[in-house]
Amino acid sequence: MSQINKILNLGDDINTDDIIPAKRATADDPEILKEYALEHLIGVGELKKYNVIAAGENFGCGSSREIAPIAIKAAGIEKVQAKSFAEIFYRNSINIGLPLEIMGENQDNPVIEAIAKVGGLIPFNQMRRQGKITIPPSVTSPRSMTLVEKLLAKASGNAYVRPGEVVFAKVDLALSHDAVSSPVARIFYQHYGLEAKLWDAQKVVLVADHFIQVNDIRSDQKANVMYEQMVEFAKDQGCHLFDIVSPGEAAGICHVLLPEKGFVRPGMIIAGTDSHTCTYGALGAFSTGVGTTDMANIYAMGDMWMRVPPTLVFELSGTLPPHISAKDIILFILGKIGCAGATSKVMEFRGSILAQLPFDERLTLANMAIECGAICGLIVPDETTRNYVNNRTTQEFTEIIGDTDAEYEKVYQFDLSNLEPQIARPPKPDQVVPISELETTPITKAFIGSCTGGKLYDLAQAAAVLQGRQIADGVNLFIVPASVEIREKAQALGYLDIFTQAGAQVLKSGCGACINSGIGVLNKEETGVYATNRNFKGRSGDPTGKNYLASPRTVAISAIKGKISHVLD
Repeated sequence: MSQINKILNLGDDINTDDIIPAKRATADDPEILKEYALEHLIGVGELKKYNVIAAGENFGCGSSREIAPIAIKAAGIEKVQAKSFAEIFYRNSINIGLPLEIMGENQDNPVIEAIAKVGGLIPFNQMRRQGKITIPPSVTSPRSMTLVEKLLAKASGNAYVRPGEVVFAKVDLALSHDAVSSPVARIFYQHYGLEAKLWDAQKVVLVADHFIQVNDIRSDQKANVMYEQMVEFAKDQGCHLFDIVSPGEAAGICHVLLPEKGFVRPGMIIAGTDSHTCTYGALGAFSTGVGTTDMANIYAMGDMWMRVPPTLVFELSGTLPPHISAKDIILFILGKIGCAGATSKVMEFRGSILAQLPFDERLTLANMAIECGAICGLIVPDETTRNYVNNRTTQEFTEIIGDTDAEYEKVYQFDLSNLEPQIARPPKPDQVVPISELETTPITKAFIGSCTGGKLYDLAQAAAVLQGRQIADGVNLFIVPASVEIREKAQALGYLDIFTQAGAQVLKSGCGACINSGIGVLNKEETGVYATNRNFKGRSGDPTGKNYLASPRTVAISAIKGKISHVLD
């Protein structure tokens, strides 16, 4: 490290959209990325003036994009100090050799030290393949274990594991999409040979959904190249591919599509190059986001290193009031614990409320666990889970449950009988208040879609509001079914006709505006309310825009009223 440190001091919850905005994500050249690192916070090219970053809690939260630590390292940062790091950012940094320091914490861990010592995950795994390194078994004594501990113990071949230890867990399903598949393929071939083959092609799924609509709002030919390279890789390797079904339309958004197609079952270990891979925990699987280096190594080795996480339990009790949704519940929890409240932990949802939630709503709960800093949102399988999975696949599965006397880091208990509709103010999803406490907020944009808000239940809630009503003058409402199957069901149920008659625009399936890559993004100084999962600055449009997060029902009502509201006259 340089003798004289030039330290950039930052606060809590510095997210990956702050570090490298989504609109820059089609550029993977470090020399380009370093210019735009932290551009929304300190300006273009400014990070190159520093060599150390000092920050607060939950540094690197948000997306799994590995280009965030790559951009930081390329800009000349020699170390990032923080009170805590988001787990995916932590893993990505270790894998590429960006030094991190967790202030005030003893970080002794033999496996992580071994990875760092040889220069990162790739040389470490290459030595494993050559037999020069072996992974020692866990020495954890017999103990009661939580659901996630049991899942990771089984996947790593250990009888027992404990929070904090590092294991190598075998992966049952690996997901990537058009925004990341090309860089993953390049790393895979570069380090494991031009003739390298996937460890198991039938366990890899690639989905075109993220950037396939970007050219509807701005010219970005790199997005087209990345998509074409993904398709070529899928054909060369013989893995599963969900290609576009017509120009600009996805077969579905990955986190809705994979359960829909029967790929996700209880008891699995799932890795995806997307932070919202945590969604699949709704089916009793351990699922987490990873970076490009991690995925390239999974392709080669079939496993991934993982710090066994502690578990937070959320006991949700009471009788849910009419028109209150899972989005209201998870926003309420975010307001209580904050974006760093579950950093590097698992959120396990329990209680009588779960029995009152349709399966789609459980996906929403698990999906936004990452917004709390968690690496997975888990729900123990029950009859609702079994019915869903058995209707989607004939493959067998094994349910795993935690021990009744397992140790949990903390148990939260929330009676939701009097829960009101919730709203998250910009620029963070934990800036939550009951909507009745929100100041008058006129809007010009409203958006119902994404892996969080485009499921069939979400569209049903919007249709119930919009039937026989009209969108307010000056407001644009965009509705995006999360898959072709959902679109077809919504059409058969009459929802799409209701949307059109109300004045909404029904868009093609895809991530689109949620990741600033399709119609519906915020323009300069514009205010919108979105049924998506993140409202970071610049996440869904111009950084001067203001994005409020709410349930699909609230978004639909707000579009009618011309202002954020939950009151339907």
